[in-house]
Amino acid sequence: MKRIIRWTMVTSIIIGLAVWMASEMIPFSYTEWSFFIGLGLTGILFLFNSSGGFLSKNTTLEVSEAVWKVQKEDNQLRVHVGGVFYGAVLYTVVSLIVMLVVYF
Repeated sequence: MKRIIRWTMVTSIIIGLAVWMASEMIPFSYTEWSFFIGLGLTGILFLFNSSGGFLSKNTTLEVSEAVWKVQKEDNQLRVHVGGVFYGAVLYTVVSLIVMLVVYF
C-alpha cells in the first residue's frame, strides 16, 4: 500500500513538472491547460491499461464479420491500474481545484 501511495505522489509531481516545463518552452498558460492535459493523460492511461469493454467488443465484431465466424464474447471491462494511473488522477483533481480557485 505504501508503495502505491509513493508511486502516486512521484507520478503526480513528475507530471506537474513536465507540464510546467512544457508551458515554459511552448507559450501556454499552465493554469488554463493543466487540468485538460491531466484529464487527457488520465484517459489515455485508462485505455492503455484496460482490456475488454467497448473497443474489444467492436474489434471482435469486425473480426467475426471478416472471417464469417462467430467469436466467443468474454469482453468484460477489466482495468489494471497502479500508482501511475492514480498519480495522473491526483494531478487532474489538484489541477481542477487550482483552476477553480484561480478563476472563481
